[in-house]
Amino acid sequence: MKRFPLYIILIGAFLIQLLFLDHIKIAGVKPDLLVLLVVFFAIFFGPGTGAEAGFVAGLFKDTYSLDIFGVNSVLLSLVGLTAGMLSPKLFKESKLTQCLLVFASSVLYMTIHYFASSFILKVTYVTLPEYLRGLILPSSFYTAMLSVFLFPALISRYRLKENAEYL
Repeated sequence: MKRFPLYIILIGAFLIQLLFLDHIKIAGVKPDLLVLLVVFFAIFFGPGTGAEAGFVAGLFKDTYSLDIFGVNSVLLSLVGLTAGMLSPKLFKESKLTQCLLVFASSVLYMTIHYFASSFILKVTYVTLPEYLRGLILPSSFYTAMLSVFLFPALISRYRLKENAEYL
């Protein structure tokens, strides 16, 4: 996959996440489009593209958030790399597989982010069970449910069903 379209899609998703997703919160949480796209690119284009998409998406998150700069870039790169390494072992066309991988990747990303932030800052305002119940699991579920609708659109956009080299 060429880099320029990848970056344009990530910029678009980042802008949508910043500008519009606050208005469609469910139970106080919103989906994470960037994690969803990182997993998509990792599954269908391999671990290298997944890690690159994760790094770029993490940079976008790092520049906007008040978090420690670089944490999102490293963690989303690892998510992309891991999902890409798992992709040869998965049936990529299965909506259930896609949904579960997005859910697991989101939970993994947010949980490690919690530990990294609490380790670096040496301050935690909520416990891990509270954070899991209140944000990680609902947000990951919402993101996974959104993947059911976005993955088919992205698959048809890239014509991945026709190209055997991607499957």
